[in-house]
Parts: sequence; C-alpha cells; structure tokens
Amino acid sequence: MQIRRRRFLIGVAATLPAGSAFSAQWPIRPVTVVVPFAPGGPTDFIARLLSIPYSKSLGQSIVVSNRPGASGNIGAQTVADGDPDGYTLLHTTIASQALNPILYPESRLRAQRDFAPVGTTASLPNVLVVPKTMDVKSVADLVALAKTKPGGLNYATFGPGTSPDILSTLFQKLAGFNASPVPYKGSALALTDVIAGRVDFLFDNITTCAPQIKGGTVKGLAISSTTRSAALPEIPTMKEAGYSGFDLNFGFSLMAPIATPQPILERLQAAFEQAAADPEYTKGLIARGAEPLVVRRADLVQYLGDAGQRWATIAKEIGVKAS
Repeated sequence: MQIRRRRFLIGVAATLPAGSAFSAQWPIRPVTVVVPFAPGGPTDFIARLLSIPYSKSLGQSIVVSNRPGASGNIGAQTVADGDPDGYTLLHTTIASQALNPILYPESRLRAQRDFAPVGTTASLPNVLVVPKTMDVKSVADLVALAKTKPGGLNYATFGPGTSPDILSTLFQKLAGFNASPVPYKGSALALTDVIAGRVDFLFDNITTCAPQIKGGTVKGLAISSTTRSAALPEIPTMKEAGYSGFDLNFGFSLMAPIATPQPILERLQAAFEQAAADPEYTKGLIARGAEPLVVRRADLVQYLGDAGQRWATIAKEIGVKAS
C-alpha cells in the first residue's frame, strides 16, 4: 500500500506544476465523505449537514457514503487504504480513532499515523433513555430495577469503544450492576428497539433521541454533560443524578489520508473552515443538541492527540478490551 501511495505522489509531481497551480486545479470532481457508521446517527447527520456549505466552498458536490462495521473500523480502513488524492475523506468520532489500537490490536489502522486532520466538526452529549413503558422515572429508579435483576436488563451498544458502550460500561461500574449488551450498527436501529421495549436502556446521542423524548416515545433520564442542554432543559445531568465522571461530550472530526499532498490538504482545510463558519450549519447543529467544535488549524494535531489520549485512559480505567 505504501508503494502505491508513493507512486501516486511521484505521478502527481511529474505531471503537475508547482503546488500553487496544483491547488488551483483541484478539485475537478465530487468528493466522497465516508461515515463508518449506519445512516441516521450523529456521525452521519453532522456529515450531511456539513456537506451543504462544504460543497459550496469546495466548488464540487459532496457525497456521503455509509460504510458501517467493527465500531467504525471498516470504513476508516477503507479511507486509509484509498488513494490519497483528497477525493475520499473520513468523518468519524475522535474516540473511535483513539480506541482502535485497544479494540483491534491486530488492525493495521492507527489514526495519528494514517490520517491528517481536515477539521473538527461538532461535539455532543449522550442521553440515557429507556422505553416509555418502563416503570422508572429517574436514574435511581433504573439502578434499583437493575439490582433486582442481576444481568436481567440489557442495553444497546454500537460496538466496543462507541459512546453507548463506553457510557453504559461506566454507568454499570459506578452504579454496581451488570446488564447484557445488545449490538447495533447505529443509533437509528437501536433507538427503534428502545421505543419498542426490546432494549432496556441506551446512552443515545442527543441529536437522534431528542425528537423522540420530546415526542414521548422514550423517556430521557439524564444527560452526559457538565450542564443541562438547551435542547432538553428538563433532563438532569448524570452528576445531578448522583454519578460524577459523565461530563463526556463526544467530538467528531473530518480526516484525509496521511499521504494527501499538502496543497490539497490545505485546500480542504480552508474550504472546511469556510463551511464550518456558515450560520446555517451552526444553527442546524444547535437545533439537534450538538455544538460546533472549533479548533484552529495549527492546533488540530495536538488537540486530537490530547483528546484521543483522554479516551484511551477512560477505556483502560473501565476495562474496555479487544473485540
């Protein structure tokens, strides 16, 4: 793969003029953004919302392609293995990039080695939700119920290292009970089963569960942030519910293969900065309970490295293991 990438770059150098001219000619066709999770979840929603202003700033269409599986590992590996020509990008969670070495030690994928950051897109908390038919009104009620049924409750997860998995594991550790994981490829499918009462609880992303909470199809018990959300002001924080350590907003980033030529990467970054500043994009995030995550271009590598280390530390503390 490294040989193919070097040949690609040699070909570019041989057929194109100086970097400034190369940058001016690019892009000449649509750009694909790979989302390594199922449609309907926050990683997908944010990418599709961003694609509108990003297509304008790049001057080309943006195609969002969902390639779920292995906690985001399959889609990410596809991008890492692809041609580093700037036409295929990855939109994923910062946590999943950081946890890949822990969850898949046999995998070739290593985010800091294989990807260059284009920009950070958004951050959002998760909300602990239960079926509307469940006879609980608070986190304390849910814990009490769980302790009367050791191992009897179940919870939805999108795979090891994803936000529902991390938060559900942390919740059980702090509250002192055990529940059984039920795997899903994404938020939409998991939330459907919570609504139907087939799953007992889920730490769902606020962007997907807020409409269901407001519509009364599920109950929201607590939110995993330091303060209450303007989107769901009536929902207490996990700290208010008696559980500290849940101030965990999940961030998302847009990445390019590491061997992407610098002029193309800079074009992607400049167009991204313009798109991320679009008022409609910001308004769309806030309407769904998310917030813009603005990091200066010069600070991207350091920020993602520090954030990733934090997630790796949390994962080790709660005993997240290889799949």
